[in-house]
Amino acid sequence: MKKLACLFLSLLLFSCGEQAAEKPKNLLPEDKMVNMLYDITMLQAINSFKPQVLDSNKVEAKNYIYKKYKTDSLTFAQSHTYYASDLDRYGKMQKKVADRIEKDKVKAGIIKKGAEGTTVKGGSSSGGPKIRPRTRTVNASDKTD
Repeated sequence: MKKLACLFLSLLLFSCGEQAAEKPKNLLPEDKMVNMLYDITMLQAINSFKPQVLDSNKVEAKNYIYKKYKTDSLTFAQSHTYYASDLDRYGKMQKKVADRIEKDKVKAGIIKKGAEGTTVKGGSSSGGPKIRPRTRTVNASDKTD
């Protein structure tokens, strides 16, 4: 999973050049890439918070994604590079992923939908935990070395 994250990061860094990437012959459709990015995000979250779930179900994230979408790592990498080279388009794709995650959170009851379409975490009327104001300020002369 860490290798996959490094691959994404390196692709994103290399795609930030002035020249857009060439369109690959076997480009994955945009909606399929959005679904793949969503699944990768979910697998990374599961791996971060409950890795035993993946282990107990014998899910190997990379192979799971490639099998599910009937593609290979090269096709995915080339398509990802192509889409990431257009920051506006890629930003819209990432927004679709984020919106889908928000909808999942609402369905799961993790957050509640507000009156104007906004989300409220934890379901409290105040929008979240209360933060106490700082009662004491720290001055440079208060520091001890």
